[in-house]
Amino acid sequence: MSQENIQNNSAAINSILDRFAIEDLLTSYARAIDRLDIELLKSLYHEDARTEHAWFEGTARDFANKVIAFSRDTFASTMHHVTHTHIALNGDAAAAESYYYAYHLLEGDTDKVAGFFGKSYAERCAEDGTINDGHEFISGGRYVDSLTKRNGVWGLANRETTVEWKHFHPVTRGDPGSGIEKIVAPAGRDRNDVAYRVFAAIGR
Repeated sequence: MSQENIQNNSAAINSILDRFAIEDLLTSYARAIDRLDIELLKSLYHEDARTEHAWFEGTARDFANKVIAFSRDTFASTMHHVTHTHIALNGDAAAAESYYYAYHLLEGDTDKVAGFFGKSYAERCAEDGTINDGHEFISGGRYVDSLTKRNGVWGLANRETTVEWKHFHPVTRGDPGSGIEKIVAPAGRDRNDVAYRVFAAIGR
C-alpha cells in the first residue's frame, strides 16, 4: 500500500471517529435535558461557548443553569428527540445541523398553566374542565451548532436553536386503571434513572 493510500485511509478513519464523537455529543444533550443532569449538560460545551434560543441568548453555562431549573420547576416530564443530523468537518472545526422534536408535560393549577401557555388558553381549559388534567407541549426545529476539538475533545462552541412548529393541548386519558392507562413505567429525572444504572454497570 502506498504512503498516499495509508494517509487517505488514516484521514477517513479519523473523520469517522470525529463524526461518531460529535453524534454522541449531540444525542447526549437530550439525556442531559430530560434527566436534569446539569453537569452532563455543561460538559457538552466548551467553557467559553455561547447559545441562542428563542428565550435565551448568552453563555452556555448560564443557559445550563437556567434551563435545568426552569424545566425542573415547570414540567413533570420531558422527552427530547434528536433525529437526523448533517455534519461538516474541517480539521478541528465542525458544523452540525440536527433536527429535533421535544415533548413536555406540564401539570399544575390555573396560574401555572397561564404562566406558560397564556391566559386565554388557561381560561378555555378552566371553562371546559381540563385545567387540572395536565397539558402537553410539543415542538420541533433544529439545533445549528459550531463545534471545535480542543485537546482531542469535541465540544459545542456555539449553538443556535430554531423553533419551527409547536402545539399544545390538554392530556387525553383513557379509563383509569384499565387498558393502556394501567401500563406505567416512569423515567427518573435524575441519576437514579435506569440508563445511568445500565451504563454504570459497564463503567461508563
